[in-house]
Amino acid sequence: MSIRAEKVSEEIKHKLADVLSKDLADQSLGLVTVTKVVTANDLRVAKVFISFLGNKEPAEKCLEKVNNRKKQIRMHLSSRLYLRYMPELLFYHDDTAEYASKIDELIKQIHKDEKEE
Repeated sequence: MSIRAEKVSEEIKHKLADVLSKDLADQSLGLVTVTKVVTANDLRVAKVFISFLGNKEPAEKCLEKVNNRKKQIRMHLSSRLYLRYMPELLFYHDDTAEYASKIDELIKQIHKDEKEE
């Protein structure tokens, strides 16, 4: 990835976090976190990885709600970024936090079993 694409990715990440917190507040998605943004070298497509914390719905349903609001999110983001072309946003669920939590619970269980022996 070029330096320009990396800078644009970071800027999209910061601005998108603000947009998602305001635009999706009424969707009851819990805490929506932008974990990573990867922008193509031509700056036409941006892959956005997001995680949902504190929600009761499955991640697929939350991702569907975000995808339904994609046009509004892109419009709000374009008013905050000064780019010739606003990248097409592709949203993906980032389950790293859930996976890390699951691993942490397994480690705690192992230590608990060791103490009992």
